[in-house]
Amino acid sequence: MKSDRAHLIAFIGVMSALIFVLFLLEGTLLSGVGMTACVLSLPVAIALSIYDDWKKSFIGGTILGVCSCIFCLILASLFIFYANPLISVLPRCFIGITAYWTYFGLSRLFKNVKNKFVSDLLPAAIAGVVGSLTNTVLYLLAVNIWVGDIMGALTQFVNVAVAIYFPIELVACMILVPTYVTVLRKISGKIFKKKTAESCTNASDDEASIANSESIKGE
Repeated sequence: MKSDRAHLIAFIGVMSALIFVLFLLEGTLLSGVGMTACVLSLPVAIALSIYDDWKKSFIGGTILGVCSCIFCLILASLFIFYANPLISVLPRCFIGITAYWTYFGLSRLFKNVKNKFVSDLLPAAIAGVVGSLTNTVLYLLAVNIWVGDIMGALTQFVNVAVAIYFPIELVACMILVPTYVTVLRKISGKIFKKKTAESCTNASDDEASIANSESIKGE
């Protein structure tokens, strides 16, 4: 159990680094227009939230939010108002939750369908759309609540920018989330299977050592 937990923490750490690098790349390329389109990082965050059980559904969105907060602090002159965790982190905690339950419900609905696209890939694609929609709606709501009164003109610009980027993010999530989910399952499956095999081998070695010790004592 402890080894599985340590493995999960290490896996999440690697995914966090990946999401941050992708977000940093997106933000750097688009920092001149004052807004970041999460074309690569958002699909990874959604996939990380739905590839396993509901207990991990909040992880992907939360990681994306933390990466966004750190990015805003790094480029403080441009995005300092959006470093507020109530804007950058809190709304994104719900991305994976809505995406996961959408995926779970549709998977149960289509579980008897033999076509893999309908039973697995389609639910993941729709979950990606729901996650993208959740991200956009809650982020804009947070921006208008916490920044609107202070930076009215900038807030309106952000609203327009997000409206432009939203269709791009939506299509990206629809296409990439099913692929990422498949890859994550294969990676995590190999990791945990390898760990289980190592644990079984170690347990067998321990049992053999105990048996040898007892036989020596018997002699």
